[in-house]
Amino acid sequence: MFPNKFNTAAFSCAIWLVIACPCEAQAPLGVRAQGMAGAFVGVADDATAVYWNPAGLATGTFVSFVLDYGESETIPSDRVSQAGGERLTGGMVAFSAPPLGLAYYRTGEYAAGPREAAAPGALGREEVRRSVHALTTSNLAVTLLQSLGHYVVVGGTIKLVRGEAAQGFTGSIGAEQAVDDAAGLPRTGSTTWDVDLAAMVAVEHFRVGGVVRHLATPAFTVGSVETKVVELERQARVGGAWGSGWPGMSRVVLAVDSDVLSRTTMRGERRDVAVGIETWWLGQRLGVRGGMRGSTVGEARSVYAGGASVALKHGIYVDAHLDRGDDDERSWSIGARFTF
Repeated sequence: MFPNKFNTAAFSCAIWLVIACPCEAQAPLGVRAQGMAGAFVGVADDATAVYWNPAGLATGTFVSFVLDYGESETIPSDRVSQAGGERLTGGMVAFSAPPLGLAYYRTGEYAAGPREAAAPGALGREEVRRSVHALTTSNLAVTLLQSLGHYVVVGGTIKLVRGEAAQGFTGSIGAEQAVDDAAGLPRTGSTTWDVDLAAMVAVEHFRVGGVVRHLATPAFTVGSVETKVVELERQARVGGAWGSGWPGMSRVVLAVDSDVLSRTTMRGERRDVAVGIETWWLGQRLGVRGGMRGSTVGEARSVYAGGASVALKHGIYVDAHLDRGDDDERSWSIGARFTF
C-alpha cells in the first residue's frame, strides 16, 4: 500500500518525471496584463513591463509603482478524475522611472501528474499514486533602457534568481489534494543569474514589441542529487498594440500577442495567441478590459479574461481580474498601481 502523503525517497527512480514536467508555466503576474488575457507585450506601459517587456518602460508614465498578486489553477472539477492538476502563483512589487526599472517578483508552480498504479497490477483505491513536483523562483530584477533613434528602444533585465525545487509522490486520490501536497514538499534551493532582452518600436498610435526571457536558462537541483534537472525554458513572445491617445493616456487600447516558442505544461505543449482590449470611462476613473487566448499547438484550450480598474484618486488605482477557460483553467489577481 502506498503512503498517503508524498514520498521523496523514490526520487532516484523517477528523475525523468522532473525533466518531463513543465519547467515554468506562464506566471500570473501583472493584473492589467492578465485582464487582457496576456496580450500585453505591445502595451507594457507600467512597472510590470520589467517582466512583460522591459523596453516598454520608455512608453509609459514617468513614474510607476505596482503591487499585485495572483493565482491560476488547472484542476479537474471532478474530484475523482484521473487527470493531473497544476496551481501557479505570482506576486510582484515593481517600480519604474525610465530609463530604470526595479522589481521583486516571486512565482510558484505546484503540479500533480495523472493517477497511476503504485505497483504493477494494483487495483485498489489505496494502491494508486500521483507524481508531484514544486518549483518556486524569487527574482530580484533591474531593467535598463537604450534608445536607438526616435522610434526604437531596447531594454534588458538582469535578474538574481533564487530557485527552490522538489519532486516526489503522493497517495492522494484527488488532483486538488495532490497539488496541495506538492506545495508542501520540502524544497532545496540554489541561486543564479538570468537575463531577459526586449525591444519596442513606437510610432504615433502603434507599438510593436518583443521579449525573450530566460536567456541564461537557469537550472536548479532537486534534493541531494547534484544534477541540474529543473531548467527554466527560454520563452519568446511578440506583440502589437494600438492606442487611441498614444503617446499619452489612451481611452481605448487594442492588443494582440503571440508566443514564438511553445511552452511545456501539464496538459502538453502550448503556444498561445492572445487578443485584448482596454477602455477607460468616467474621466479615466474606471477602466474595463477583456480578452481571450488559445493555443495554436494541440487543442486550443481557450481562456476568456476580464478585469477592471478603479481610480481612488488621480494616479492611484485598484486593479482586479478573473478568467475562466477550457480544461478547468481559472485564475484571479488583484493589485494596486500608482502612476505620476
